[in-house]
Amino acid sequence: MGKHQTFEFLITFDHDARTQLSLEQFSDTAQALEAYGVREEQYRSNPRVEVVLLGAESVDAIKVTHSNYFDDTVDALDNLRVSLGAAAAS
Repeated sequence: MGKHQTFEFLITFDHDARTQLSLEQFSDTAQALEAYGVREEQYRSNPRVEVVLLGAESVDAIKVTHSNYFDDTVDALDNLRVSLGAAAAS
């Protein structure tokens, strides 16, 4: 069984706007940590923006484990809430 490569994914997410501001992929952990520090400093005074650094084999894996940081998941959750609200009102 071969070893899989792990990448670092730097995500910047605006919780008020419920949108991903950026997604960057790194194969070098040192570069990822440096970029993380820069991004954290950039948004330090903005409490609604979250900066996270996650390691995974692919962005698809991150979408499964941390789906709340991806716009399509936020849209799907909104649609589900609307559907459940309509069902509850019936």
